[in-house]
Amino acid sequence: MRLFRLLGSMAAAGALVAGSFAFTAPAAQAAPPSGRLLIGDSVAGMNSAALQARGFRVDYSVSRQFSALPGIMRSYGSRMPKNVVVHLGTNGYISASDCQAAVKQAGSKRTVFFVTVRVPRAWEDTNNATLRACDKSFKGKRVRIIDWHKLSDKNSSWFYSDGFHPKESSGAIRYANLIDKKVDKQGR
Repeated sequence: MRLFRLLGSMAAAGALVAGSFAFTAPAAQAAPPSGRLLIGDSVAGMNSAALQARGFRVDYSVSRQFSALPGIMRSYGSRMPKNVVVHLGTNGYISASDCQAAVKQAGSKRTVFFVTVRVPRAWEDTNNATLRACDKSFKGKRVRIIDWHKLSDKNSSWFYSDGFHPKESSGAIRYANLIDKKVDKQGR
């Protein structure tokens, strides 16, 4: 596993480097595009170009914890689009209460898509089970699961040596395609 090195101040540099890959945080946007927002961590950040090409606004932060999600969603208020994709849980455990609070914050007229995590850590299975349980605790179209873990499980060549950050040439494209198709099919 490679350890991340920050180049200068993360706030000033805006770049993450891990071994042979790097990405730069996108400039802040005033409002998300109509209907599509992805909130995530560095995994989402490394896929931001592929996601943006499919009409998503990507709001990510390196090492972001799931516990930040209810507050992030609250900050969007009425600007939150109808479809919110969440890929968090790479950096630590997800609590059921944070998951439910985020869905409640989104409201009943939005769909929240939780992307399962692929991360070689003790919390991977627990987090994916928590996301599925959160999905089952809400009726209708409020919550959907996008199973990135299942799609990527047998495709280690899509990832850098850390096993969870996707390569731009392979994993990022498949990640963005999966999310795009699920939102098109199951979104509002």
